[in-house]
Amino acid sequence: MKFKRTFPYECAHFLIVAFSAVLLFTSITAAQTDTTTEVTKNITISGETGLKWVNTGITVVAGDTVRLDAKGEVDVGGSYGAHGPEGTTDFSEQPPGYYPLETKMRYGLAGRITLGSGRKFQVTQSWVYGEAKEIKVKQSGILWLTVNDDAPEGNVGAFEVTITVIKPAPKPKAKAKP
Repeated sequence: MKFKRTFPYECAHFLIVAFSAVLLFTSITAAQTDTTTEVTKNITISGETGLKWVNTGITVVAGDTVRLDAKGEVDVGGSYGAHGPEGTTDFSEQPPGYYPLETKMRYGLAGRITLGSGRKFQVTQSWVYGEAKEIKVKQSGILWLTVNDDAPEGNVGAFEVTITVIKPAPKPKAKAKP
């Protein structure tokens, strides 16, 4: 017995194929426009870093979001004790330049972004974990981390840091006018 194709059957078949094509195209287009990406890296920051900033090996671009998730404890010795990555407001006063960052929070995790590395670099942005766990990058550069301590020699402990860099979705391109 042979099946006979009729006009209504052909119309229904055409509509099903057309609807499937539209659905497939829509899902592909949606997947292409939502291309926010994340880069994640785990790194250990020794309690003895201080002014010896650690290059994370991550280059960030203006508009990226840098999110830090830090755990651990560093004992800075003496009467100042052990502190988590947030640091403390109880610290020894020193002249400017002794601490990696002059902030209200010390002995915790600190971050900075620089143009260049080595002896010649320019700091474009800096912050301490106790004040901001996530920042928006203002100017492209290299991400560095350290423990914000003026005398880190002999410190015990470390911070285990998960760095997540969130790259924004690209802006849709403007259509050319005919």
